[in-house]
Amino acid sequence: MKSRGRGFTLIEVLLALAILSTIIVLLLSSFRGAERTLEILSDRSGAFRQVRIGMDRIGTDLEGAFSSPGNETTAFSCKADKFSGNPASTLIFTAFDLPDPTGARPSSGLVKVRYFPKISEDGKHIELHREQADIPLIENRIPTSESRLASRLLGFRVELFDGRNWITEWPPQGGSRYILPGKVSIVLTDHRGREYKRTIPLALAGREASALFSGKRKAEVK
Repeated sequence: MKSRGRGFTLIEVLLALAILSTIIVLLLSSFRGAERTLEILSDRSGAFRQVRIGMDRIGTDLEGAFSSPGNETTAFSCKADKFSGNPASTLIFTAFDLPDPTGARPSSGLVKVRYFPKISEDGKHIELHREQADIPLIENRIPTSESRLASRLLGFRVELFDGRNWITEWPPQGGSRYILPGKVSIVLTDHRGREYKRTIPLALAGREASALFSGKRKAEVK
């Protein structure tokens, strides 16, 4: 006589379910950890990317910074401020304009550029904005264009080299407002408190009186 097949007991079933539950919990924890790591990496990558784009844009403009004695429109200025307890600056200067890569408009020769901070909606961070005025040397009614370069910053600091010292405002005390600083350092601080710094030498510093109004960069000016 054949014996009947032995089934699982209740204890065996419960033990199997407990083991399966433990494995599922471990898998979910691993997935959540991987997802959290991905979020952190994406956040850091996004913060670095916007800082790099902002630095590149400011650096390109500063490389073409232009000033001419006696022409008030071309004066270079920088003012240090504080927003929400964070260091910030407003930087204004005239620069040779690069052609628009989109082809939407021709180069106007010279543009007036303003980099300035705004307080973010949360009141804890600042946003870096860029404003451009076309044809700055003559009176015109062309509206300015404004764009946001970076957000969630803890600082936008500008330092200027006057030939001897690094200062935070321009023009230097007792100096002409039509003279360009020899170098400009831009320091951006992301939302994690990490600082990124870039120093840009101004090609036309010391050559303000000989600069032309043609609106075209000379071949030797790099």
